[in-house]
Amino acid sequence: MKMRFLKGVGIAVLLCALAAPALADTARPADFTGEEWKLSTTSEKLAFLYGVSSTVAIEHLVAEKQGTQESPFVAAWIKAFGNESWTQIQKKLDKWYAAHPAELNRSVFDVLWYEFMAPADK
Repeated sequence: MKMRFLKGVGIAVLLCALAAPALADTARPADFTGEEWKLSTTSEKLAFLYGVSSTVAIEHLVAEKQGTQESPFVAAWIKAFGNESWTQIQKKLDKWYAAHPAELNRSVFDVLWYEFMAPADK
């Protein structure tokens, strides 16, 4: 009984190992563009910004605790959006995409970085 179980586990592990390269070749990170942004609900947009802000806050606190420098992304996010609510950031993105309909294929992170965060760094 124990041997049969171990064989089953072994076969399952082998199948997963064989499938992993095929999945890796087809899996690409999703690029959240202005098209998806426009189609998203306010709650979805705020959830996205909450996730980004939470990641920024965690990295900032870890860097502070370890006495290291935070990433340029985190530093620029804090400078650009440190005193703004998620709703204010969401409205900025909404306004930007509305003013630039030909650029709906640009990723949200690209717009955040080049249109809001990098200029705040100057």
